[in-house]
Amino acid sequence: MILLPAFAAAMDIKAKSAIIMDAKTGKVLWARDEHTPRYPASTTKIMTSLLLIEHSPLDEVIVAPKDVTKVRESSMHLKPGEKVTARDMLYAMMLRSANDGCYAVATHIAGSVPAFAQMMNERAKQIGCLNTHFNNPNGLNDKLHLTSAYDLALIGREAMKNPIFEEVVDTPKRVIARSINQKDTVMKTRNKWLLKDPSADGIKTGYTNPAGFCYVGSATRNGYRVITALLKSPQWQKDHQQMLDWAFKNYERQPLLDPSQPVAKASVAGGAIPIIDVVPVAPVDTILRKTTIARAPGHMAVEPQIDPNLVAPIARGQKVGHVVVRDAEGFEQSVDLVALEDVPAATVVQTAASNPTGTLLFGGTIVTGAIIMRRRATRRRRIYGRRPATR
Repeated sequence: MILLPAFAAAMDIKAKSAIIMDAKTGKVLWARDEHTPRYPASTTKIMTSLLLIEHSPLDEVIVAPKDVTKVRESSMHLKPGEKVTARDMLYAMMLRSANDGCYAVATHIAGSVPAFAQMMNERAKQIGCLNTHFNNPNGLNDKLHLTSAYDLALIGREAMKNPIFEEVVDTPKRVIARSINQKDTVMKTRNKWLLKDPSADGIKTGYTNPAGFCYVGSATRNGYRVITALLKSPQWQKDHQQMLDWAFKNYERQPLLDPSQPVAKASVAGGAIPIIDVVPVAPVDTILRKTTIARAPGHMAVEPQIDPNLVAPIARGQKVGHVVVRDAEGFEQSVDLVALEDVPAATVVQTAASNPTGTLLFGGTIVTGAIIMRRRATRRRRIYGRRPATR
């Protein structure tokens, strides 16, 4: 559990579990009871939508199963055999929160709900979730269907990396095309916060009686995005607003490493250049409390790990290791290190010049032979002396 910073005491968060996470790095800014498994309600649909994007082209047609009408509660009123594209199904699931749409997606991708739930759980593990077990695609209450605020923030962060998902959840209203129920084509978002806050750009609300009000949110201010997750909150909008205002007031993004600035050197065996500079493959930054920045500006730890067996040729941009960067608050990130320049293999002459001890073939042999011949000539002069001068 993340300890509550003293300066966060002004927040009055009522949710049983809550978290604020930096979208870019995954750094947790604040959390309460973030690892306790709870019912997620319709925030489940974030994972369902992510899997749909990853497994179906947007123009692929999804056909509603024959038993689709058995799915209860929030609905897009699918008819058996009705056809909807994957793109429009995304809007139905994330805006209308269509439980029947989720059922159609699960059977389309995996053939059954249990098989799809297994895909959901496998993807959750890939993302890094620690306390998640999905048992259905829509979040209808199930004693075996649980996740945590921390895991939901991770899932929301992962989904928001996808531009298609990002566009869908930032849409207030969408008219979809459908083959049968053409009287129900307008999908309006149920995310009331999206309509209230200009900085809001997603993600998903949820509610069932056992779960209470749940929310996974995203907002971008001051040039950076935070992800929030709330579970079992009696006042989710007020909680969310406090969390956003607190985060953007007290934190600031800080650069750590620049791809144009070398962080280490690497030795390259058999190269025309024996030692090269290495740089991070991408910019590395972090998000820090403003009080930390004032107290320890620029403080960080950089630990490069270079591959000790680099052999030429090496191409500019080729991975040669990684670097662990620790910011002033102890948060660690790892990023690949790459070569700053091309390193061609050494020529015979270059190899000989760099290693005249005779340990390398060809070039080494030639150089050694020349040394031996000079030494023999020197010995002959010492033994026989100078030739007498002609008188």
